[in-house]
Amino acid sequence: PAELGDGPLPLVISGVRELAPRIRAYELRDPDGGELPEVQAGAHLQIPLRLPDGKTGIRQYSICSNPQRRDIYEIAVLRNDNGDGGSTAVHAQFEIGQRLRCALPQNNFGLHADNSPAVFIAGGIGITPIKPMAQIVRVRGSALQIHYAARSRRDMAFGDRLQREFGNDISLYSSTDGERINVGQLLSAAPADAIFYICGPQRLIDAVSAAAIELNIDAQRIRYERFSAATITDSKPIQLELRRSGRQIEVAADQSILDAILDAGIDAPHSCRSGSCRTCAVKLLDGEPEHRDSALSEAEREQDRLFCPCVSRAQGDSLVLDL
Repeated sequence: PAELGDGPLPLVISGVRELAPRIRAYELRDPDGGELPEVQAGAHLQIPLRLPDGKTGIRQYSICSNPQRRDIYEIAVLRNDNGDGGSTAVHAQFEIGQRLRCALPQNNFGLHADNSPAVFIAGGIGITPIKPMAQIVRVRGSALQIHYAARSRRDMAFGDRLQREFGNDISLYSSTDGERINVGQLLSAAPADAIFYICGPQRLIDAVSAAAIELNIDAQRIRYERFSAATITDSKPIQLELRRSGRQIEVAADQSILDAILDAGIDAPHSCRSGSCRTCAVKLLDGEPEHRDSALSEAEREQDRLFCPCVSRAQGDSLVLDL
């Protein structure tokens, strides 16, 4: 298509390059050569694309270019041949000259504002938000560490560039070479005031979270972003009541609550579908929740009774939502 999307931010693909066997970087510019809106490290773009079934979809990709640049945004897309079709559509269709109309950049994975040290832990394509965050911490002059794991060094997007830029402050781990991040050792050796940022597979996030609990590290110092919702396991069906709509919905064991709501024809706001952005947060009126998001604070969960239906579940058999 000559143009995809209907958002307020016009962009054109001005460059495409291979970063790894299944990872491509796409350079995006203003079609008229103007400056792009300022972004903070950790921000992402909602990219419109044409799915294999012909429908238009939206996928979120971190802006991995240096936030100090205003001439381009860069995203990096890992092609997942067993995924939902979004990444394969990008690889198959996006070429230089393709025009997009995107929503303005958003940031659900913001960097701390002071000069506290930072420890960055990335797995695979999770390096994309970590790279610009580390660049900003370096500009501040604060202490930092980067720990970057992937299947092999060949699969590491930006691996060589990051080694040149960060030198002894970055450690690379290749699983094919038997190298693993020792999460417990890493956390225990970090400065007492360090902030930890994790992006990658759910198992990496879970390992860091578990080690932090064992080491009694304040949960406010552990910050993470995932690109997809945690896999639904050992879940059971839920009877859902939407109070304002007057609807009763059965949520299947392998179905998210948000998907059940949307399938029922209820227009519920949503964006990331991974529990990272709080766009879908709704007031919980009754029932015991099992919060699985990474966006809501404890006060929002306990006092405001907010609930993210894209990933969270019920401890019991039923929930009542203010929808």
